[in-house]
Amino acid sequence: MKEIKVHGIVLREDPMGDKDKRLVLLSAEMGKLTILAKGALGAKSKFRSLCSQFCFGEYILTKGKTFYYIKEGTLAESFYELRTNIDRLAYGSFMLEVAEEFSLEGQENRDLLEILFRGLKMETLCQEGMESIPADVTVFRILAQNGYYPELARCRFSEGPEDPDHVLNTDDSVFLPGTGSVCCARCARSGRAGAGVRLSPGALAALRYSIEQPPQKAYAFTVSDEVRRQIHEAVTDYLVEQTEHTYTSLGFIAKITSAP
Repeated sequence: MKEIKVHGIVLREDPMGDKDKRLVLLSAEMGKLTILAKGALGAKSKFRSLCSQFCFGEYILTKGKTFYYIKEGTLAESFYELRTNIDRLAYGSFMLEVAEEFSLEGQENRDLLEILFRGLKMETLCQEGMESIPADVTVFRILAQNGYYPELARCRFSEGPEDPDHVLNTDDSVFLPGTGSVCCARCARSGRAGAGVRLSPGALAALRYSIEQPPQKAYAFTVSDEVRRQIHEAVTDYLVEQTEHTYTSLGFIAKITSAP
């Protein structure tokens, strides 16, 4: 059988019977792939270290009638730190779930893989209490890359970028997930903006920074816990509104963050 070599991250793992695993892999070369790892549940399996969620590596595959099969591979990064902390695990799983939603079978997507890899890496390094930030930046960048680039530089109702009646950055604004736009404090007070997510000037600046900066700088900011909460609400509401999809990981995040 013909062999192919891909580099990717395991988005999902499911048992198949007593010994095998079915994996969903996001690969640079062929996008999303469904892979069967024969014997991967066995304690002595040579594939055991390659077939866990979050693992990044090189996979040599053969094509069967229904699945690709792992012939051999090399682990490059396990992101083990994500499995030792429930908050990092939750936000890491959120990134994987979003990446799976935006990946297509058989279509090269190096950009998505690079965004996901960087986001997972930043999650392992983030400050305690700030675990949502790497995930939210990653998800916001995935949305922007896939045609959901928000308009955060001007009020939705302004006549132009210098309109003095609709100034941003001086008071709280309102982010509208349905349109990916923002309304100034004046529009918010008048009720013209409608329902949305309140953003302090710091939260708005952080959201703009996260998608305007190059990848190596996008995560390089610090915020208060209140601003962190605003960012998370804005990003997740925008994601759900635009994709019209329910994300299981968000339910888990809500559950663990509301626990006493």
